[in-house]
Amino acid sequence: MFKKALALVLSLVLMCSVLATTVGAAVQFEGAISDYPVIMVAGYSSSELVKVEEDGTRTRIWGLDMDSVLDRVVNRIYDLGKGLVLTAKGDAEYLGRTLGEEIEAELEYMKINPDGTSKYNIQVENTSVEETNMKYILDNGLPLEYINEDKISYEIAEYVGEENMFFYTNDWRQSVYDCAVGLDEYIQKVKEYTGKDKVNIIAVSHGGQVSAVYLSLFGYKQDVDNAVLTVPAIGGAGMAYDALSGDVAVDEYMLVWYLQHGFDADGKYEWLVKAQQLGFLDDVVKAAVPYIHNVIGYWGSIWDFIPLEYYEDLKAERLDPVENATVIEKTDFVHYEIMANYHENLQKCVNDYGINISIIAGTGVPCVTGLRTNADALIRTTDSTGALCAPYEKRFNDGYTGAGTMCSDPTHDHVSPSLEVDASTGFLPENTWYVDGLFHGMTFHDPYSRSLALKNLLTDEIVNVHSNPEYPQFHESTNTNYAVSVRFDRSAEGYISSRDKNIVIKNLSANYSIKVTSVLFEGADLTVNTIGKKTLAPGEELTISIKGDIPRVSNAVMQVKVNYEMPDNATSLIGERICKFKIMNGASAVYDESEPFVDADLATGFEKVVDEDTNQVLVNTGVAGIVSFIYEWFITLLQQLGISGYLK
Repeated sequence: MFKKALALVLSLVLMCSVLATTVGAAVQFEGAISDYPVIMVAGYSSSELVKVEEDGTRTRIWGLDMDSVLDRVVNRIYDLGKGLVLTAKGDAEYLGRTLGEEIEAELEYMKINPDGTSKYNIQVENTSVEETNMKYILDNGLPLEYINEDKISYEIAEYVGEENMFFYTNDWRQSVYDCAVGLDEYIQKVKEYTGKDKVNIIAVSHGGQVSAVYLSLFGYKQDVDNAVLTVPAIGGAGMAYDALSGDVAVDEYMLVWYLQHGFDADGKYEWLVKAQQLGFLDDVVKAAVPYIHNVIGYWGSIWDFIPLEYYEDLKAERLDPVENATVIEKTDFVHYEIMANYHENLQKCVNDYGINISIIAGTGVPCVTGLRTNADALIRTTDSTGALCAPYEKRFNDGYTGAGTMCSDPTHDHVSPSLEVDASTGFLPENTWYVDGLFHGMTFHDPYSRSLALKNLLTDEIVNVHSNPEYPQFHESTNTNYAVSVRFDRSAEGYISSRDKNIVIKNLSANYSIKVTSVLFEGADLTVNTIGKKTLAPGEELTISIKGDIPRVSNAVMQVKVNYEMPDNATSLIGERICKFKIMNGASAVYDESEPFVDADLATGFEKVVDEDTNQVLVNTGVAGIVSFIYEWFITLLQQLGISGYLK
């Protein structure tokens, strides 16, 4: 995804996907590759929309026209300059209004009437099976924009053939119900075109919601063999709630992280943002939001994005029962007939109709525009999966083993190693994979997620989350921007027990060598010796013996912090990664129901000795990272030399 309109301001990130995808090494398949055609159900804004005049003239209306944007900047240069001056003085409203007016004007043709009909005659540019078939597109010189989620799709085509790669298109402004009905019709056409009795589906983001609604409505037809829903907006998108409610709070730090992951920057710039005071951006965006509402306020898809628990109140606030009756009727159906019954609907597709549905979701990242919940930056983890999540920056207390509402098998551990996600309540507990730190739309930037998606789409070799230890239900993202991954040598990823004798650290960078300088443990009395350890080339692993005692307890969390140097990378000379592990080494801790949640992060190293005010000063001056790095390196050195006692 990520290929349209990020420059239209942050509030429109919900509608856009503009980042390029880098494809890694070829996936090694063990099972036979399916010969069913593959339909890409792409993310929001992927289909090309055109305005059709009475004389048949067709004008593209969606996509960033840089000439038009430049004209608007030139025409409003005085107002923009005045807005910047006022913003510098603490008044951001004027700049926000100016930007909002221009955004609304630029997107005039995207407007929907209060009754849910399009204000202008807008059509999807390409809808026929031929125009949405990869081979036909390439052979006939059609616009390459017709190839949605292009890097993902090109890779899939390497395995199934360009003639078997198709792209479902829709007017994504309309209700997800309409899009799902359209998908059913499109599947029938693809079956007829290819002569196959089934298709495979790979869906991204909004495409995941379209596919989940399609499966709920039409799964009984058994037209789908494998359906892989990646970072899906199955139950909505928190960002849409932020946009419609106006409760926007930009998380600039996470936004920069997001962009870094999408561009495979292999460097870290987010500390520059963290050191700045950018709260004024919230005021700019909030002032622009009413103008954005004038464009998207009656889009059925935006209302279908509102999570169920927020829907009724927001509907009462923003929709008129008479004027917006048609919009309300459709989105009520989506919320109360589809969303409220996903658990039953999707389970029926798997158990009764034999459809292999896989969900791959991100977790551990807050929404970048408001809701502070466990998410993938745009979509809450609970909306992607149906899982119960602890409040953001909290976790379930030690001893928690899951609510078990959708899977009560005591041998299945559906609670994440960090104790932040309870997958036993999910739509499909046995067929949903969670990747901690996976940002929205970054499935193919993460080797684990990418390989899992392709295997589940094209083969039957992975039956469920228990069938292959290389693809556990919970996994830390291995995007290159995280630089290192951490595991213990004899336990499954995310776990530690008395059997483990070593910690294994891998260099995830594609371009730079790293040197591990210190490893700190919290929640277990462990140490490792990093003195004299070799520099790791890209992709190389380092195995270090651990010393100390692993607590004799199970279902409790410990934390590992790895500090490293990356001397050849000017933007990331130093860095850190913190990973959580579930201790499984004795009787289970007793869950304290009177205190169900505790802080997710344990104070480590420098955080344990510096007061909050001092730390904030260090953050604001941009030196917190280097001070922490030096302190923790020094303490580790003293520990390894056996003289740390002198510090007491």
